[in-house]
Amino acid sequence: MYPDYEAQMSQEHLTAVFSQMTQPVCLTGGWAVYLAVNPKFHGINGRNYIGSRDIDLGFHIDPSWSSEELQKSSLSQSASILTDRGFIGTGFRFVKYYDMETKNEITEEKSKKRRPYEMFQLFIDMMGDSTHADAEKILGFPLLDEPLLAHVFVDGRSVTVYEFGGQFMIPTPETLLSMKLKSAPCRTKDDKRIKDISDIYALFWYSDVEFQELRRRVQQILGIEYISKTVSNFAKDDYLAVSRAIGMEPDEISRVVNELTK
Repeated sequence: MYPDYEAQMSQEHLTAVFSQMTQPVCLTGGWAVYLAVNPKFHGINGRNYIGSRDIDLGFHIDPSWSSEELQKSSLSQSASILTDRGFIGTGFRFVKYYDMETKNEITEEKSKKRRPYEMFQLFIDMMGDSTHADAEKILGFPLLDEPLLAHVFVDGRSVTVYEFGGQFMIPTPETLLSMKLKSAPCRTKDDKRIKDISDIYALFWYSDVEFQELRRRVQQILGIEYISKTVSNFAKDDYLAVSRAIGMEPDEISRVVNELTK
């Protein structure tokens, strides 16, 4: 789905970043899905599940924290690490620019002179499980709010992993799956939507939680009506695109995803 060199660069940054970050930090998004499903996916299919290009990091934020506590938080320290590594803040995201031909990093100034097809961008998204009134003033960027992260930081629905040169948490399969079901309808880019549907299928079928129990847990978090509405909007063309991305039959992907609504 993504060129190998983009996923490789993303993984290299994960290794560099996680070797410095302080706990607690949660890896979510596509790389968390990869870690959750790849052992079983590889064991059955003899190949790795697709990696990711962008990096999604989740943090705990207490709305009652003082400005000093927020400045000392893992989120604030992690943002400083990314800045020190040359990532550029843009909204709630951090980005690096790369030349498409040479694969070399280019400056923000040079990126403004390039056509979109001449470069690619590697994004790191920072999100919190709740909002804080002083977040933008203290951190220097608006914080993306992802309430489902409360399942990780408050309810303990997480798994500690030792990968990419460090120790961090990933959400449990039901939490990851709920996040993907929540984000898929909002996707405006086809590749993001297809990646979400791919991850929904992979989490439901290849995680280490038996699928009937996983379905029960996800329905408990989101409600079957929400899940059904989301899944009903996945079209035949979506499943064909997912099939091309992960090498599974489209009818099989559709059958598995629709099991979530039963």
